Amino acid sequence: MESSAPVYTDNIGLVGAKSGDPFPMLNNVWDIFSTKGIRTVYLSVGNSKSAITDLEIAEGLGSPINIVPLSASEAAEWVEVGKIVKERKRDASGSLAFSDGAESKWILPKNIRLQEALPWWANGTIDLSGYTLKTQEANAMLSSIAATMKLKDNAVRIDILKIDTVASAPGLEKDIIYALLNAGFRPAIILVKWSEMPDTHLSTSTVAGHLQNTGYVLMSKLDNKFLYYFTDQDMYQTCSWEDTASVNPMVKELMDNIINNFKQNLQNSRAQQKPSSL
Repeated sequence: MESSAPVYTDNIGLVGAKSGDPFPMLNNVWDIFSTKGIRTVYLSVGNSKSAITDLEIAEGLGSPINIVPLSASEAAEWVEVGKIVKERKRDASGSLAFSDGAESKWILPKNIRLQEALPWWANGTIDLSGYTLKTQEANAMLSSIAATMKLKDNAVRIDILKIDTVASAPGLEKDIIYALLNAGFRPAIILVKWSEMPDTHLSTSTVAGHLQNTGYVLMSKLDNKFLYYFTDQDMYQTCSWEDTASVNPMVKELMDNIINNFKQNLQNSRAQQKPSSL
């Protein structure tokens, strides 16, 4: 995969910068979620090369990390991290690379919460290269998290979603995003490591396009790690999808708006240039 420099704005930096596997992230995450604080719902699906990105996000908010491991080895990596943050020490010679640096993070061991099921279309199981992963209907799975976190009115939501399935289930990120959007979830922040780049892989392009048409803005990217922010500007709602008179109703709506605006601006310009009568 071709390496690329991260795309920044004034408000975007890197989280997990010292881990060797950083992700682009908004610098004002605390400002966004300060009213929720420890009640911020952070869901992380799949393990990155390092635990540090997840730990730094949770450390900054004081919130739990709700983790869905995609293999027995991924679960074992988080068990080791939990032990390290509890004891505040790490045996470099006998520890996994995934936990490097965990001893320096101020995370309560109880806030590392391994989930037994993947949020999905329905209850069941999926096979990931021989590993059987339990699935649970997304609303039911997130309702369980809401109850455990004692959210006000048991509000079922995801505030921050991080997905990295590249190591254990390449491509699964697409189905997870579809399942969560279909269930009505709109996390404020989505961090996703695409298994294939959107501009070179058709199915990834479809999912990435779907994200940006359902109200998300691509804020930054670092290689195949993308940062999306929800603005609630759903492009699908700008037109009728029952229109049989156009090839693409969204394109027609956009073109009509552009033409109408051009005509209105032209009329205004002519009115301003018309000489006043004596």
